Amino acid sequence: MHINPDLLLTTPEGRLTTPERNAKAWQQCFALLRSALATATPSARVYVLVGAQGSGKSTWAGAHLKHEPDAIVFDAILVKRSERAPILAAAWNAGVQVEAVWFLTPLETCLARNAARPGDEVADEQGLRNVFAAVEPPSLEEGFAQVLTVAPGVD
Repeated sequence: MHINPDLLLTTPEGRLTTPERNAKAWQQCFALLRSALATATPSARVYVLVGAQGSGKSTWAGAHLKHEPDAIVFDAILVKRSERAPILAAAWNAGVQVEAVWFLTPLETCLARNAARPGDEVADEQGLRNVFAAVEPPSLEEGFAQVLTVAPGVD
């Protein structure tokens, strides 16, 4: 299952974001997570993707789910430990292993990928820079069973 708040903001006219729609999308993401965890197989894993916009998270999620279809991939920027904690707690309570996937994509690459997106999907450049600077690296101490590092180069 691919859980991504951006996917829930897409309308027939394109992605539409407002504070209210964003809040609802996050609520829906956590409802999807709870539902997926309730029916997860014993071998299922939750992957929490950590990185700035344009770092390759959604591309990784799509490719990974082809190889591990019972995985639950939570695909959002999730740069702060406090943002990841509810996901970890929900998975622990369900007895499902959680792994972090940390994207170490250079800022210049993130900015270039972001600029190449369709207009309604482009993140504010200063916001992207702020997110990039705010990343708190995921760690085993945080509760992840493993931290996978993805370091894509420039496209």
